[in-house]
Amino acid sequence: MEIEDLRVDLAGRRAAVAGAEVPLTAKEFDILAALARRPGAAVSRQQLLDEVWGDAYLAVSRSLDVHLASLRNKLGRPGLLATIRGFGYRLGR
Repeated sequence: MEIEDLRVDLAGRRAAVAGAEVPLTAKEFDILAALARRPGAAVSRQQLLDEVWGDAYLAVSRSLDVHLASLRNKLGRPGLLATIRGFGYRLGR
């Protein structure tokens, strides 16, 4: 999947920006994959927690914020991963 200059290889669990591979943790990749499957669509915080953490999300709600901040930093593309205040997130513009 390609969103701007971000390429996400779901089967290979790899991500690259402008051709350079980005080293991601398993959770960071899971979050990116969940968003990449719905490019340009708003994904609720609850959907991400359910999809990435399953039933364990009650204890890790804040962990999503930490992983998203790290993912944004590693991608180096401000604005590509947008926060939708009071709802969730969107990958792509």
